[in-house]
Amino acid sequence: MAKPRVKHYLVNDKFEDPALVIEIDSIGDYILFDLGNIRKLDRSVIKKINKVFITHTHMDHFIGFDHLLRNKLGKEQTVEMFGISPLAENTYCKLQGYTWNLVEFEPQIVFSLKQHNGGYFESYRYDIKKRFEKEFLGKTKADPKTVYENKYYKVDYAILDHKIPVMGYSFVYKDRLLLKKDSIKDLPLEGKEIGEFKQFLENKENKDRTFTIDGKEYSYQYLKERYSYIQEGIKISYITDVVFSEENVEKIVNLVKGSDVLYCEAVFLSEDKEQASKVYHLTTDQTAYIAKEAGVKKLVVFHFSRRYANQKEKILQEIKQYFPNVE
Repeated sequence: MAKPRVKHYLVNDKFEDPALVIEIDSIGDYILFDLGNIRKLDRSVIKKINKVFITHTHMDHFIGFDHLLRNKLGKEQTVEMFGISPLAENTYCKLQGYTWNLVEFEPQIVFSLKQHNGGYFESYRYDIKKRFEKEFLGKTKADPKTVYENKYYKVDYAILDHKIPVMGYSFVYKDRLLLKKDSIKDLPLEGKEIGEFKQFLENKENKDRTFTIDGKEYSYQYLKERYSYIQEGIKISYITDVVFSEENVEKIVNLVKGSDVLYCEAVFLSEDKEQASKVYHLTTDQTAYIAKEAGVKKLVVFHFSRRYANQKEKILQEIKQYFPNVE
């Protein structure tokens, strides 16, 4: 069956700042992973962004926050942000770099932020009507695997080493039960009855129960096989700014295992391993090794060092020696 309609792409060229967009138009979610320079991103998309996952707040991963903020002014909305400490403080400092004395005339914009800090998820709120003061809402014990989840998808994470803690992410759009349109029209069901029927089939706890249609009872298994199918989900992972260490590799492989697409940095050529290790980044062969170990279907590389400005094809060819399905 066809994959769900999830559009994903890098904002910039492979030598420029990191930023990955995931668009799920069917549910109105527009997601950014990292906030490097996003000026190439269409303003109509920026205005729709409602979730942002930050790996860390080095300048090339966070400088785009100002551009995001500038394009959010004028429309009431809430943007959810996720990451690791000191994201909350860095966000506050960004917001306080401006004067907000006329906010009574502005539509309400809220940044709702959740950060990992010392084994806890801390929650904060920044409201334009309060001049974006930093409101601490509380903390809970951190889920060791998932930072966000709704009925359609979840975002898993791992804490990785870049000489500072950084986040790696996997976006997992869940398998969905859908009704067979050609078959369902033969049932004497209308309106909300079809919704109730679908809910019955979606609940696996109903496997030993029956559903009544037009006075007759039918088994869960019969109805599921005849009138529904499973749309397989999609897994898109995003890894950047990590050193090649045993601990990092194990965490990354476990996080991105089986990804349909892995977006991963390949900052240096293999001949520059020593430099890569010094600045806590990956080389081409190290990125390919991770992709192969994790059994990903496709690898998209980015965050190339500008020292290789005219060697894009050489970088890709090095990776293809070990992992052919790369772009």
